[in-house]
Amino acid sequence: MNAAQVIESFRKEFPGIEISLAEQGAGRHKKVQVWATVAVKDFKNAVKHLFTIQEYPHFSVSSGSDIGKEIEIINHFVLNYGEPGEQVPFHLKVKLPKGNPVMDSITGLFPGAVISEQEKMEMLGIKIEGVPKKRVFTDESMPAGIYPWRKDDKGPEKIARNLHEGEGK
Repeated sequence: MNAAQVIESFRKEFPGIEISLAEQGAGRHKKVQVWATVAVKDFKNAVKHLFTIQEYPHFSVSSGSDIGKEIEIINHFVLNYGEPGEQVPFHLKVKLPKGNPVMDSITGLFPGAVISEQEKMEMLGIKIEGVPKKRVFTDESMPAGIYPWRKDDKGPEKIARNLHEGEGK
């Protein structure tokens, strides 16, 4: 299935989905990527939908960031993985409210996603249902409730020193 067909399939299954095609490169080297944003309630079903497009979609990694009032998680997949010239990168975004940043795990579908999910829990302070809460990336010296990638009052500002400002400031 090509990128346009992937978009059509998601629009049919998830009316109102925010989905677009992004092109990069030029000429015969032009590549396309699909970017989609779903509501947190539709997230796991959108991931499951990838399996209706391809028997074994490829999970690459998830990324996340503090974007103000929300935390954005992007799961990166590749359809037609291993087929040169036919691959379709698919990026699935979900935005979580900072007041209740909870989402479902995809480890039942992609067991290898556990390390990415643990990273987002530890670095952004989100809760992913079905993933045990344990420290993988920071040690016990990191105070509880401080998350290195957050930009708000739960971020590292309380524990970080700005050495470039000098000791007396």
